[in-house]
Amino acid sequence: MSATEKDKTPLLGVSQPISLAHPDSKDIAQTTLLIETLKKFGSYEPKEETEQRMEVLRNLNRLVKEWVKNVTAMKIPNGEGVNAGGKLFTFGSYRLGVHSSGADIDTLAVVPRHIDRSDFFTSFKEMLNNDPNVTELHGVEEAFVPVMKLKYSGVELDILFARLALKEVPDTQELSDDNLLRNLDQESVRSLNGCRVAEQLLKLVPRQKEFCVTLRAIKLWAKNHGIYSNSMGFFGGITWAILVARACQLYPNASPSRLVHRMFFIFSTWTWPHPVVLNEMNNDRNDIPTLCELVWDPRRKNTDRFHVMPIITPAFPEQNSTHNVTRSTATVIKNEICEALEICRDISEGKSKWTALFEEVNFFSRYKHFIALIMAAPNEEEELNYGGFLESRIRLLVQSLERNQDIIIAHNDPNKHKPSPNAKFDVNPENKRVTVWFIGLEFAEHAKTLDLTNEIQRFKTNVELQASNVKGIGPNCQVQIDMFYVKRNSLIQVISAADLRRGRRWKKVVPIATNTSVSSSTPRSVVRTTSTSSVPTTPTGLAAPKTPLSASVSATNEPDSTTNGTPLSRKRSMDEESSTTVTSQISDESVPKKKTRDDTLEENRVSMVVEVSNVVVEQRTKVVQEIVDLQADNGLNTSNGLEASEQKMEVPQSV
Repeated sequence: MSATEKDKTPLLGVSQPISLAHPDSKDIAQTTLLIETLKKFGSYEPKEETEQRMEVLRNLNRLVKEWVKNVTAMKIPNGEGVNAGGKLFTFGSYRLGVHSSGADIDTLAVVPRHIDRSDFFTSFKEMLNNDPNVTELHGVEEAFVPVMKLKYSGVELDILFARLALKEVPDTQELSDDNLLRNLDQESVRSLNGCRVAEQLLKLVPRQKEFCVTLRAIKLWAKNHGIYSNSMGFFGGITWAILVARACQLYPNASPSRLVHRMFFIFSTWTWPHPVVLNEMNNDRNDIPTLCELVWDPRRKNTDRFHVMPIITPAFPEQNSTHNVTRSTATVIKNEICEALEICRDISEGKSKWTALFEEVNFFSRYKHFIALIMAAPNEEEELNYGGFLESRIRLLVQSLERNQDIIIAHNDPNKHKPSPNAKFDVNPENKRVTVWFIGLEFAEHAKTLDLTNEIQRFKTNVELQASNVKGIGPNCQVQIDMFYVKRNSLIQVISAADLRRGRRWKKVVPIATNTSVSSSTPRSVVRTTSTSSVPTTPTGLAAPKTPLSASVSATNEPDSTTNGTPLSRKRSMDEESSTTVTSQISDESVPKKKTRDDTLEENRVSMVVEVSNVVVEQRTKVVQEIVDLQADNGLNTSNGLEASEQKMEVPQSV
């Protein structure tokens, strides 16, 4: 590579890149195939749908301005607020340019200081209700980030609210200035964070086109593998965008096909809980001291020290985008990344195609034992309001189950299901709208009997108590929730056969070891087995909650679902199923036998960054160093990972 080409390469992030190599003919050909595959999976929307989205956004922006004008006229009747303005911003996938066909649009209504959040959830909601184009409107005012959800002309939208400490919000208003965060309530700061992070992300990637194609691929893969949901404890859209952006910083000239492969390799060998950061963190903002409390900082905040996979947003105040990740969901994410790396290696060697990476995985093939969580509502409005609230609480049940020493993994399916027509539930007759979520369970080998009554009953009690205090739900809500145990071979009694057969069967994966004592030149591999059983041994008994869903039903007289096809029983006994212990191990046979010199050199350079141990580099940022030191003091894993955020490497001159 010539000096001129090297000088043109944008070098971003907190470390030097791993490789400056440009794409070769093979990379270009693979990228072409990748884009064609993404189009087949609907990752790119048709032109007509794009035009419809733009029209919807124009109409909503007009409604925001009209609403601000009306509220201003009531609050400032002398006409001083005639130019109060108001503006609708977009963020998330739509702002990053990676939204797929049928995806929702994340928006933010920014208003001047005299407009209150209560106005947003009253007068603006009423204005939307009166619009014939609006359907499925419901507000989630008590959420961590309050939001209004709706469909406008069939396009799904989330609208957040932020009030700036300004007299007017003109059409030219930008949100990148940190000083705009002064004197704002925390809800507005969190709402603004989405737009600010999206803008900062686009500035921190070397080449936006390659970033967008790569992110489209990663998002499609994550959704089809059931690991795309922030509220359910997995990675959300912004988290995957940060990981892809980090890979782009480390390989600034790489093609999308190579970036997909490299991203999986980087984060399959990452030594968590080291944080992933895109730029240097600065929490010493004495000019805005109140916001410094929101910055992710395990040195000062005990709660931040327990985050298992911290991935930090790049805009001030820098926060952890994965605070909802649990021990089980972290394990699932790591396993999926390891399997994806192996598939990418097969694609690179011509043994497989991109469709193998994006093929949907059947959740029910992963486990033999499940907890079914049902919600029964009388109408659509209560179903939407309570459903969003309940989804955000399911991860708390997962955390409760994880604390049981007999449970290795409690894996919640982000997808919700409708019951089969023949399914029967013990609910009030008026509650005809039923939704089902599933949690797959993997038990420890020593587990023989297991009673989860306390965990499940405690979750039900807490959810019902919290829901009674949530606006839009209230104490008079008629929604019912219940949970029961079900075996895999009895799932047909709960959901349709089409849902049970959807997607390919899951293949168990062994995560790549990240022991820093291993030489960087040692090849890494992962074994994908053909087994679909993730349960080493089957417990002989599991008791579900003894409290019936309806007071008129006696728990002691309830029939068992395994005998009459009706999942009513609150207490069940699991008969031991014959199963074979799954043995998975790292094998040299899975290592590609033919590897080009360039690929070997590149992976060794990655390993140099990933596995450097006991080396404190002078250029490492002060904040990350202090975090690592604090984690070491508390007994956490402090082996150095691929700290693009922590390591300064010499730029390779050639590959």
